[in-house]
Amino acid sequence: MNTNRRSFLKRNVLLSSSLLLAGPIDALSKASRTINTKSVNQKQVNIMYSNDINGAVDSTSKGFGGLKSLQTTINNELLSTLLLDAGGFLNFNRNNHAETIQWMNRAGYHAVNLSVADLKQGLDAFSDLLPYMAFDLLSCNYHFEHPKLQKAVKSYQVITYGKYRVGVTGVGEVAKIDGLKVSDPNVALNKIAQFLKEEKGCDLVVCLSHLGFDTEAEQHNKQLAANTSSVDLIVGGNTSKGKNLLHVLRNKDKTEVLMGTSHAGLYSLSQISFGFDLDKNTYNLAFKRHMFGNPLNDTFVNT
Repeated sequence: MNTNRRSFLKRNVLLSSSLLLAGPIDALSKASRTINTKSVNQKQVNIMYSNDINGAVDSTSKGFGGLKSLQTTINNELLSTLLLDAGGFLNFNRNNHAETIQWMNRAGYHAVNLSVADLKQGLDAFSDLLPYMAFDLLSCNYHFEHPKLQKAVKSYQVITYGKYRVGVTGVGEVAKIDGLKVSDPNVALNKIAQFLKEEKGCDLVVCLSHLGFDTEAEQHNKQLAANTSSVDLIVGGNTSKGKNLLHVLRNKDKTEVLMGTSHAGLYSLSQISFGFDLDKNTYNLAFKRHMFGNPLNDTFVNT
């Protein structure tokens, strides 16, 4: 089972194209991926997500956590799953960037959001790490002058998961970095989310956000949820500790939008499963956390 699961993650998530689009989003690049349909539950979409890994390769507390333990958990999962990260995956105090990326590749990450924390060493130094990344980098509000980053950082990704289409994008916090322009995350996200739902026919839209949870700040994850539409799930990062929680919030149209977060330092991982009816409407949700080999049932937190 472990060998088959590892093979599925490494070989059956295929980058199929990178195209220019017609219409108002001409200049935005995208990626399309396909999850092996033989391993996919045809009635649900499973998403596992992390945030603020901070270069945690080894176990962080009492044998739990870390990318090495995560790989074991992923390999033992019976369900196929998307694996996403909301940003903050590198830690410049540890200086183990290549090792961190290597273990993220082994775990099978599909997409990772960019954050200021990941760019601290400068754009040239970060671009030198790009050849080692098997996952896609996403951001719809970071705009780079650096030619390698212009090509590598995608505004969105469309993933075919069985008979469902999942659109994924990301937003990052304000940054003062030469060669980087940061646009309003609310405007950028709404534009991409509407495009993914209406033009690309996505059944789910996921935003990976690193705006933080400081409600006194000008921009934060919960404010993003309140100002958006066409987004089903926001994975919120930029926290020093964090908890495995799933909040049910209201967007600007007063409809529900989910916001999930996990422990920083990859102490644990969250998983959400969207169940669909025959008309592709979501009819149930399941949420649990993984203490890397010890999945525990968790509850929804309504706010």
